Amino acid sequence: MKTLALNLHEEDDSDTFAERAENYYRKRPQLLNLLQDLYNGYLSLADRYCQTVIKQSRASSSSQSISALNFDVDDHGWSHFDSQQNDSDAESSLSYQAPPTSLTQQQQKQHELQEQNAVDSDALIAQLVMKTVEYEILAHELATLERCNSESSRKMDLQKSLLEVLESERLVLLSENARLGYSVNALMDENKGLTREMMLMKRKAGDLARCVLKMRADHRVCLLVRRIEDLQCQVYGLEKKNREYCEQLMEKKTEENEYMEKNQASDGVAMTEKSKMESNRWVKAETIFSKKDKEVSKTDSNKKWWGKVKKMDLFLLCGPHSNQQVQ
Repeated sequence: MKTLALNLHEEDDSDTFAERAENYYRKRPQLLNLLQDLYNGYLSLADRYCQTVIKQSRASSSSQSISALNFDVDDHGWSHFDSQQNDSDAESSLSYQAPPTSLTQQQQKQHELQEQNAVDSDALIAQLVMKTVEYEILAHELATLERCNSESSRKMDLQKSLLEVLESERLVLLSENARLGYSVNALMDENKGLTREMMLMKRKAGDLARCVLKMRADHRVCLLVRRIEDLQCQVYGLEKKNREYCEQLMEKKTEENEYMEKNQASDGVAMTEKSKMESNRWVKAETIFSKKDKEVSKTDSNKKWWGKVKKMDLFLLCGPHSNQQVQ
């Protein structure tokens, strides 16, 4: 027992609480076995003491013995110790010699009272030993429970501190989540504004594209109008040249008429016929030139009317777009 106790003290030098708890729970059965052995040893000693007292005090009954209580003994050598004890009890009972039978009944009664008192005192001693052993066991268990309670309280304090830290982190995360929610709402509003601006820009781009197409069409119309005007100018120039040429012919005609009037005496009849034919020719030419002048005047009026229509068309096409851009 001493060597085992020394080994237990040497092995208890551990650093961490986990190691100490593991050593305690591993060695607890050994400690309980040692306490049980000690308890059984105390009981066996009390039994032997009671038996020796009864054998010495009782003279008449040498064969009777005190009935001992049955307790469990573990595998640490106490069975061998009990066998040796029984052998020594048998030898002491054999070596005991009965006293002479000359005692009176009063002495026998006194001896019986003394024996009862001795048995009662031995039983009290045995109960006291049992109670002390039980008290030591309970004290040991109470100490272990107190250590476990202190350790659990320390763990509870650590858990409380950890819970406080987690609660503070939760509050920080909640505030951060709220801030992110506000920023997301602001970004969503900004995105809506940008989408509206994008739609307006798309509409303006479509209007500008239509204006560009219309301007291209108007440019083509302007080019065609200029070409028509150039052709009309060329026609007008040709007509002017033709008119000048006709005037020259008319002048030649008048000269020829004057020349022919001088020679009327000789060529009277023939010249009259020729003059009639040429006068008819000149009348036809004048009618043709008058028709062409009317056509030229009509083309000039049509040109002016086309210019007015073009101006009105451009005003109607580009006016609303300019108003939209201003808005």
